[in-house]
Amino acid sequence: MTNREPQQPAENDDQEHDADVLDVHERMVVTERLVSTTCAWCGDPIDYDGVGRPPKYCRDSHRKRASEMRTAERRAARPVEEGGRTTEPVREVVERTETLLRTTVRRGPSKVRLPEDIYEWQQALRQLRDEVQRGRLAGFYDLLLRDLEATAAAVRDHRDEQRRREALPVPAPRSPRPQGSRKKRRKRR
Repeated sequence: MTNREPQQPAENDDQEHDADVLDVHERMVVTERLVSTTCAWCGDPIDYDGVGRPPKYCRDSHRKRASEMRTAERRAARPVEEGGRTTEPVREVVERTETLLRTTVRRGPSKVRLPEDIYEWQQALRQLRDEVQRGRLAGFYDLLLRDLEATAAAVRDHRDEQRRREALPVPAPRSPRPQGSRKKRRKRR
């Protein structure tokens, strides 16, 4: 039995605008899982938790009786009329789950080309400054200031590290190691 409820879009969904939606993909995923079956000997229902091979019999004694019955039928080469075997077909209950996955493709920013040299960076920063001063990028000034301060601190740290390395004395070259092992050198002395 299928219970399918259409999903209603949220009324306050401010991210979905008809002009921004480029494409909508929907995919239906259907899974089926055995929930219960009936005993092949007595016809009683058997619950199945989905782990391992589905059971055919509700008890070991019914499984043994069915095995004995099959053996007896093969030996006698004729059907056995009695023995408590059910004539009803085995009934199975299957649970069906349908899941609808929706992927919405929206118009996003185009590929951004970053400036490659100092002159392009200066021009890009000037344009950004003008946009912030015109008020088109509200709240961006605080973010930009924070990021630029962090960048400036990283540049200062790098510069100080370079100066510290330049101020260190250059170590004198080491003399070459003597040839041979320590044991041989001890014998030579």
